Amino acid sequence: MKKIVLCATMLFLMLGAVGCTNEELRVDKVTANSIVAKSNGKLQVATIEDFDKNYYDLDELREYIEEQVDTYNKTAGDEKITVDDVDKKDDKAVMILTYSGMDQYANFNEVSAAYFTGGVGDISLKLPSTLIDAKNGSLASTDEILKDEKFKFLVLNEPYHIVTDGKVKYYSEKATLVDENEVDGAAEGMTIVVFK
Repeated sequence: MKKIVLCATMLFLMLGAVGCTNEELRVDKVTANSIVAKSNGKLQVATIEDFDKNYYDLDELREYIEEQVDTYNKTAGDEKITVDDVDKKDDKAVMILTYSGMDQYANFNEVSAAYFTGGVGDISLKLPSTLIDAKNGSLASTDEILKDEKFKFLVLNEPYHIVTDGKVKYYSEKATLVDENEVDGAAEGMTIVVFK
C-alpha cells in the first residue's frame, strides 16, 4: 500500500513539474500583453485593448478577429494561427491567439520579430553586443551566446510580458527578469530573451 501511495505521489509531483513549462494564457489570468514562447516554436499571444465604450460589441469583435485569422490561414494555405479566446475583462478586450511560429506572428501583425535556435551562422538582425546573464547579472558577449545550439532566442520590438518554455539564461539590458522563466520586455526598442 505504501508503494502505491508513494508512486502516486511521485507521479503527481512529476506532472506538476511538467505543467509549469506548459503554461497556457487564459483571459481571467492575463493582466498585460503577454507571449508564451514554446520550445517547439509555437507562440501563444495575449493582447489587451481598451473596450470601455457602451457601443462596443464583443460578438462583432470576435467575428472580426476570426475573419482576419481565417483570411490569413487561407492565404498561408494551412492553419497557421488559431483563435484561442476573445473575451471581455473589466473594461478591456482580451484576444488570445496561437501562432505556429514567429514568422506567422510577424506577418500577421506586420511587425519585426524573430525566434530562432543558437548556432546560426548569419542572422539579419542587428543585436546588441552584450546581454545580461540571468544567473549573476553580469554582461556576456552576444556573439558567444549565439554560438550555443542549445539556446532559443526570442527577439521582439514590443513591450510584452514574456513567458518561456524553459529557464531564462540571458536577456537584453532594458528588459526586466521577473522569474526564472519570465521577463518583462523593454518599454521601447528591442527585447531579447535567451532560454534553454
